[in-house]
Amino acid sequence: MIKIDFHIHTKPSILDAAFEFSQARLDEYIASAGLDCIAITNHNLFDKEQYVSIKNSISVPVFPGIEVDLCKAQILVFADGQDLDGFEATCSRVSARCTEIGASVSIEEFKDIFGDLSQYILIPHYDKKPAIDEATLAHLVPHVTSGEVSSAKKFIYCMNSAERLVPVYFSDCRVRDDLDPLPTRQTYLECSEPTFSAIKECLRDKSKVALSRADGNRLFQVFENGQQLSTGLNVILGDRSSGKSHTLESLKKQFPEAYHIRQFALVARDTEEDEKKFNSYLTRKQGLFSKDYLTALQQVIEDVMNIDLEEDERQVEAYLSSLLDFARERERHDAFSKAKIYSEDPFPDRNLKGLQDLIASTKNLISNVEFKETIAKHVARDNLIALYIDLMEQYAGQEELRLKRAWVNDLVQNIKSKLELRSAAPRISDVDLYDVALNKRKISRFEDISKLAGTPKTPLRKSMRGFSVVAEVGPFRGAQEMWNVLRRRPASFANAFKAYDEPYKFLQELKAIGGDVKPPDFSKYFVKIDYRILNKDGFDASGGERSEFFLLDEIEGAAEHEMLLIDEPESSFDNSFLKDDVNALIKEMAKKMPVVVVTHNNTVGMTIKPDYLLFTRKAIEEGEVVWRTYSGYPTSKSLTSPDGKQVNTLDILLGSLEAGSEAYDERRQSYENLKN
Repeated sequence: MIKIDFHIHTKPSILDAAFEFSQARLDEYIASAGLDCIAITNHNLFDKEQYVSIKNSISVPVFPGIEVDLCKAQILVFADGQDLDGFEATCSRVSARCTEIGASVSIEEFKDIFGDLSQYILIPHYDKKPAIDEATLAHLVPHVTSGEVSSAKKFIYCMNSAERLVPVYFSDCRVRDDLDPLPTRQTYLECSEPTFSAIKECLRDKSKVALSRADGNRLFQVFENGQQLSTGLNVILGDRSSGKSHTLESLKKQFPEAYHIRQFALVARDTEEDEKKFNSYLTRKQGLFSKDYLTALQQVIEDVMNIDLEEDERQVEAYLSSLLDFARERERHDAFSKAKIYSEDPFPDRNLKGLQDLIASTKNLISNVEFKETIAKHVARDNLIALYIDLMEQYAGQEELRLKRAWVNDLVQNIKSKLELRSAAPRISDVDLYDVALNKRKISRFEDISKLAGTPKTPLRKSMRGFSVVAEVGPFRGAQEMWNVLRRRPASFANAFKAYDEPYKFLQELKAIGGDVKPPDFSKYFVKIDYRILNKDGFDASGGERSEFFLLDEIEGAAEHEMLLIDEPESSFDNSFLKDDVNALIKEMAKKMPVVVVTHNNTVGMTIKPDYLLFTRKAIEEGEVVWRTYSGYPTSKSLTSPDGKQVNTLDILLGSLEAGSEAYDERRQSYENLKN
């Protein structure tokens, strides 16, 4: 097998921070990683002079390449190096096109620039940002067979999915003097020699690509000294202060996207603070439910928020007053005021939103693909189409009528204005009595809905790994509870709460507060939503049970990360919980990503059946402190360090998990005596 890294930067571009290339550091990287072949891939540029210098300075093959910004994503392009002048000329067209941040070539430009794509190796960003999209990939078939991924987790995911491209895992490093630590992201190919054609053929076949030389995709390198981890479940053992936690911290530094659950991080210390933390956590985690539950109320609030009942009443009073004046002062009437149009009311405006929504729903039924058969079982497609046409025709008629009425209203208003200017008779104030009545009805319904939304109930109860998350809805009992929602105390909140039992008045008070009390959040202040966690017996979870819930949720929440690191989960939990709940979840997570667990506990250490073992040890050798990590499979007789030292696996397991063989034998004998 050969080991390659085809994503190495040696020259800064406008997309990079400034750096100065170091040939010495590149030499060190190639030797340390044991690379058999590399490629130079700078952003949107190829420097022939530098490439030739590098090629003449190293002992392994180096292919010329370029990382091209293609359709707002990125793709690596490699040539065989036979025509450097031609490749340089081609790459210069990319450089000329991408002269500023955000610029990229289109797929048509890419094909025009590079011509016959079959002469290159093309590797796009695949499960790595900025990732190329499927539409762009489709234009590159059949010339793209592999894609670059950003983690071992994504590498394994691509390997296990028949539809995914062949994954490759590269460093994407900038080779400079301060490149530290040296990269550990490389890919192994099953071919005898690192030729362009052999590599190109390997990248068509997943069986010829791997993360490690001897163990395929079971292991991958994590540190520059050659230390490996399993792509599944790893357990780290060792004495106190032997480097276990340091190893986790080093992994976090090497893999920033890893999710690290530190020792004691989830354990309750101060009851009051823990209660606040727990409630805040639940509110944040269940925020989606809160948003969904309050959506309808928020829509109603937004619909009535700008209704001013007092202004409506003033308009009605002005209208009635002007009407009475108009009737009393008959002697002031003239030809202008006696014209019928002088006292004509405008046509009321009619809202067609209900009809628009109905048309949209019908269209959705017609165009739905996922439930096409179910819909057809109950409603014939021809009937739906006929309904859609009928509704559209009605809408066209209603909209035409609305536009005509609006035109007539404008015309009448224009004529009335001119008549009023010429007439000595009192003017009748304009008022839309329909809108006034509708506004009053809306406010009445809004108050009913607000009170109904705050009626005590339990609209959410869902199970989460032996616990139940419960949402309880009810009214606020004081301004203090509202302050907790806002997390600060505006002085005017206390006054606003005095109107809480009168929803419309309360809404006006909220509008007056301003500041952090914003209209899109008004519904939060009408309804109080409390979250509780219940144990399996239906009671509120205790402090210890809350910590258990936190641990399970934190582990499960790592699913979107590239690696999971857990430092001594047994520190505050009993063995039955660890065995029945934690172990099962950790094993489940290890099927999706590399998981590393530090432990002293045999329930976690061996009952969990890890895929790979690591043992850390601090030793004094020749008067100096040496930190060493030994590793191997649980079935191996011995664990081996990267520099070739070995320790007996059984001795390590008994010493780390059972306090030594004597203590283990003594406990075992005690158990046998009790049993007999």
